[in-house]
Amino acid sequence: MKVPAASPAAPQAASPAQIPSPAPVHAGGSSPAPRDSDLRVRAEQVRTQYASMPTSFLGSVFSATLYVVAAHDVLDGWRWMLWWGLMLAQAAARGLLWRAFRRAQPGPAQMRPWGRRAIAGSAASGCIWGLGAVLVFPHGHIEYELLFMFLIASMGSISAIASASFLPAFYAYTFPTVLPIALQLIARDETLLQVMGVIALGYLPVISRFAHNLGDAVVESFRLRFENLDLLREVTARKEQAEDANREKSMFLAAASHDLRQPLHALALQAHVLGQTALTPPQRASLGSIEASVEAMTGLFDALLDVSRLDAGVVPVRNQPVSMQSVFDQLAAEFGSAARAKNLALRLRPTRSVVYTDAHLLATLLRNLVSNAIRYTDHGGVLVCARRRGRVWRVQVWDTGIGIAPEHQRAVFKAFFQVGNAERDRSRGLGLGLAITERIADLLRLPLQLRSQPGHGTVFSVDLQVGTATRPVATPGPAGDPGRLEGACVLVLDNEAESRAAMAALLESWGCRVITAATAEEAVRRSTALTAPPQLLVCDFRLGGGATGPDVIERLREEFNLTIPALVITGDTGGEVLRLVQDSGCLMLHKPVQPARLRESLLQLLARSSAAP
Repeated sequence: MKVPAASPAAPQAASPAQIPSPAPVHAGGSSPAPRDSDLRVRAEQVRTQYASMPTSFLGSVFSATLYVVAAHDVLDGWRWMLWWGLMLAQAAARGLLWRAFRRAQPGPAQMRPWGRRAIAGSAASGCIWGLGAVLVFPHGHIEYELLFMFLIASMGSISAIASASFLPAFYAYTFPTVLPIALQLIARDETLLQVMGVIALGYLPVISRFAHNLGDAVVESFRLRFENLDLLREVTARKEQAEDANREKSMFLAAASHDLRQPLHALALQAHVLGQTALTPPQRASLGSIEASVEAMTGLFDALLDVSRLDAGVVPVRNQPVSMQSVFDQLAAEFGSAARAKNLALRLRPTRSVVYTDAHLLATLLRNLVSNAIRYTDHGGVLVCARRRGRVWRVQVWDTGIGIAPEHQRAVFKAFFQVGNAERDRSRGLGLGLAITERIADLLRLPLQLRSQPGHGTVFSVDLQVGTATRPVATPGPAGDPGRLEGACVLVLDNEAESRAAMAALLESWGCRVITAATAEEAVRRSTALTAPPQLLVCDFRLGGGATGPDVIERLREEFNLTIPALVITGDTGGEVLRLVQDSGCLMLHKPVQPARLRESLLQLLARSSAAP
């Protein structure tokens, strides 16, 4: 993914070598106004120092107590009590400071005074340890002197780790702690003690270098973290902008789809009614051109609808044992003439395979693959076969067509992408077949594979679960007797006058008694004036004023206390609309509606009504 460049207000992420060294943090004095990133880094340094503060002051008290317990017999009573009392006092004061910081939760701009207080606390602890070189460093008792020096070296090493992110606190503690004992040892007359003092002085630059290196790494990690957070916020903002733009695009496309489907729907109905009248041959030819254009537009909208339904997740999956031979027979009947028209050999190898999947979706998937193979094959032929591969049946569609270059093999599954059809020749399809195929494969959780060699052909493969039994797969057809529509009372509700008139004319041509309404109130008023409730409801989804077809259908059903069979016709393809209509228990057709499909749906609703108890 290409990450957009950061705006000036949000620093870009950089490699460690490109990140500048952190600016030094001073305990006091004036400094130039820090940048926002530096301010956050310094605030995090102080915050980390306070996070380690309980370990520091409690560790000091614990170490001092152990030393006093071990060496009190060789120490003056008032000296060790004074020193130990001071150690307890500084620990208590730093504990209160830590608690106050936790309560205040200061922001980056308020962090500087808290940093000064942390430095002061570290300096107080270091000075008390340094005072121990005068009060509790027993001359002539080498074992206790070594113990004291060991504690100082240990505490200094711990400070280098605990305060590495905030070096002023480290220096404020370490130097007052080590310098007094080092200078005192150097001033002694014994060579061994002088050597130990020199070693103590050498300890300071060594531990300081270690603290510096560790501090640079810690501060660099802070800087990288904040830069990554800035980058993440920017990427998130850009992502939200892209999602907003995508939502707006989807809303625009949905509105455009609805507005384009509306007049096309009325045109299709009127053309069908016109075709039932007496026409001259030229008029009949013109009507044929109109119907062909309507059919082409309907094909485009239906393909877009398939994509929308699959993306919306409203396509049900009904798995069952499916005979692959029955699917192959359907493909042979559907595509045989198209293959012969191009002088191609369409072979569907006989099979006894039984798979477990959704029969309708599988047929649609293979139909798209076979259609695509025939479209892009000019010589040779197309082979469809099923082969057993372990626990699955591998169904393949082979062709000897133009093939797909490696750089296009991922792109062919994108909507509207077509290899070698930049001019958008409609005779070569819409570029939606493989997009729909991939979505169906994802819905059925089937691995879809593509192998192709330009100039030699392509093979698509899909692995299907083995079925254990065979059941005939029924192909849905018209329900009931076509003559049953005659005399049926149908309420048509549509706020578009042209669509309402076209639907009424078509239904009347089928012998129906039609009542039309433009609003919900008019539909209720006109239907309640009847001696019997309507037998069928045909409602547009959008009715104006925020009302929807399912709302009015529910209202009419409550009015008559009867579940009147209902059909919702819509130009919307959004997932929310599809779910809403499905939840209402109504049949749904998308504009433009084919008259044959409309009649089939109405007969199906009447058959359901007659079969209901």
